Amino acid sequence: MKGLIKQIAILVEDVDKAMQNYWDILGIGPWDVRHFRPDTCHDFYVNGELQTEGFDFICAVCWHEDIELELIQPIEGPNVYWDTLKRKGSCLHHFKVVIPDNDELKAYVEELEAKGMKVMQTGWIDNDVHYYVDSEDKLGFILELGNGGAIGEPDYRYPAE
Repeated sequence: MKGLIKQIAILVEDVDKAMQNYWDILGIGPWDVRHFRPDTCHDFYVNGELQTEGFDFICAVCWHEDIELELIQPIEGPNVYWDTLKRKGSCLHHFKVVIPDNDELKAYVEELEAKGMKVMQTGWIDNDVHYYVDSEDKLGFILELGNGGAIGEPDYRYPAE
């Protein structure tokens, strides 16, 4: 495998409740929370179709040692999260592998596509690009590939400082 696993993402039905549980039970946090909508996410494709309006999902992230934990709650519109949430409920959604060089990243995405793992969703958030590849049948989970680029300030932090 190329790159390093840098993120574990969990799909949730209620991100506020999940953040509180992780904080209260395990002491994991604080969480940086962002809404991703057409004004914050560009070149956003779901199953090969460009999405320019009507999508919204919340991502809450924090670091535990060298791994970023991510909680994702879909709000509306097309994205890869709805199908998994309907099929499985709250669950592990993906592992993210970071490859900082965009050319190497794109080449690896193409290599995985040639092995039958098509891109389900891709998009840019500031300097960060993500590619979800359809690896669930082959690997048992969805694989996210990204460059780990910098993104702006969160909408808010939980718990508030």
